[in-house]
Amino acid sequence: MRSDSKPVTQRQLRVAEQVRHILAECFQRGNVPKDFLDCPPVSVMEVKISPDFSYCKAYLSVLTVEPAAITDFVKALNKQAGFFRKILGTKIRLRLTPEIRFFADGAQAEADKIDALLASEKVQRDLIGRDEEINDGN
Repeated sequence: MRSDSKPVTQRQLRVAEQVRHILAECFQRGNVPKDFLDCPPVSVMEVKISPDFSYCKAYLSVLTVEPAAITDFVKALNKQAGFFRKILGTKIRLRLTPEIRFFADGAQAEADKIDALLASEKVQRDLIGRDEEINDGN
């Protein structure tokens, strides 16, 4: 974040959480454009909203194996963002409905990298050596 940016307000957090619930409900109930009726399960992980409530970023986790497929899916969703904005406008009371931008959530990929690192031979060897030192100290 920029150092001159304002901290996130309670209202921003509350509205972002409402937007997250509305978007998650759309994916859960299948209230999506026709192109996405056979889409994989989608979780709305986080929504960040701008201070003026005109833009929001929705971070999605898509349960597919290929990272390239997730990128293509998010691009297709961004093309249909108007559909979700219309639904959002009917369910939330704001002076103006925020423009939605979808992004792939990278948290799962980072968690997989950390798991792979922890399972690596070098780390396991270090952990075994440390366990032996602790047991010798008793």
